[in-house]
Amino acid sequence: MKISNKQKQENRSKLIAVAVDLFSEHGFHNVSMKQISKAAGMGDSTVYKYFPNKDKFLLAYHETVLFHVMELVDEAEDFGDYSLEEKLQFFVYNYLDELLENREFVAESLEILRDSPAFLMQREFPASKELKKKLTQILNEAVEKEEITELPFQGAVSHLMVDGLLGMVLYWLQDDSEEFTQTTQFVEISIGFFVTILKSGVIGKGADLVSFMFKSQMMRFMENGQGLSSLMKGMGTLVSTGGWKYGK
Repeated sequence: MKISNKQKQENRSKLIAVAVDLFSEHGFHNVSMKQISKAAGMGDSTVYKYFPNKDKFLLAYHETVLFHVMELVDEAEDFGDYSLEEKLQFFVYNYLDELLENREFVAESLEILRDSPAFLMQREFPASKELKKKLTQILNEAVEKEEITELPFQGAVSHLMVDGLLGMVLYWLQDDSEEFTQTTQFVEISIGFFVTILKSGVIGKGADLVSFMFKSQMMRFMENGQGLSSLMKGMGTLVSTGGWKYGK
């Protein structure tokens, strides 16, 4: 019997929730597709129609979280009145809040995804297209409010912001401070620094080089928790010396 799109979405959401619960309790590699179908009360063949393998659950979970956070942004009545820095903080903090319930699973899932060459080298991130579109919208609003000058390479900048978001999540996963106070400081310093860079005009003709530099440091950060501080020092030098300004 043919089911409605609404039922399909409900089935998919149920499978993701069940799978994440099982992964969190037993570990990703210790859970089978059969266990997921049994816990969800669905036939094996039904589960495979939605998710051909377990890896697909990892991407689906992160995609679901990202779309929900973007909905929260759209539903925030006074979001348009926020400054660029406040908008980015709102997004990051709500994203971390959504991940908190499944923090251990998030750590394991990113570890698995990190070992995927496609994810690591090409930055294949769940819902990345919509996320970059939302970030570009936020940047455009900042330009319209004259918070920052017009950006000649918005695509590269939004890509940098996605990498930055991932870096903040990785930092948060390693943070054992009370109520994640260190993460709060890290987020505010990082976003404040990034907004300062946008206001300075550093990201201009050198956007591709800045992007390459940022990605390289983020990959190092993923490996050993370092690299981002070195990047910030380097970018600080660029800002203070006025290098790579648009039009030079």
